[in-house]
Amino acid sequence: MCSKTAGAALFVVLTVAMSVKAEDSDLAAGERLYIAQCKICHGSVSPSEGRGHAYGPLRPRPLRLALGQSGGSTLVDVPADPIWSSTITARNGVSPAAGAPPSGPIAFAPPFGPNLRGVYGRPAGTANGYEYSAVFLKNLAGMEWNDAALDVWITNPQAWVAGVYMFYKQPDPEIRRKIILYLKANP
Repeated sequence: MCSKTAGAALFVVLTVAMSVKAEDSDLAAGERLYIAQCKICHGSVSPSEGRGHAYGPLRPRPLRLALGQSGGSTLVDVPADPIWSSTITARNGVSPAAGAPPSGPIAFAPPFGPNLRGVYGRPAGTANGYEYSAVFLKNLAGMEWNDAALDVWITNPQAWVAGVYMFYKQPDPEIRRKIILYLKANP
């Protein structure tokens, strides 16, 4: 009798431990997916990045361009040094050394969409410092961003509210789930 109880307890402990490990793995995957697919437009949600500003510092990075070639198209990384230099000059009026980030204060560039730190549980259309489109506000203002709402939004925002500025679509439910898990973990 005692061994059956101990066996059942061990089974429960192992099940819980595996569940926690799987969620940690999904959270790490969600972070990687967010960085790869969302951060470029919405900025960082990580508490360790972008302190002092919701969007984080502007950093040089290669541009990814789609180029047509025989047999199909391909993505190519193009160095952004000239773009980096002209962007910093335009923002600060100071020209950095060829392709090098400027010394001193770093310019901040807001992303295309609102910052998503704390989006989970937040009413739609209320991120500070972001101007929402009229169509977005008319259709979604005040709605709470929860699992279901984020899932529908990430699937295809244009299908939910035609005319909004967001064009990203994610048809894979596992990817959406992991991104939402990551957003929930960063209030």
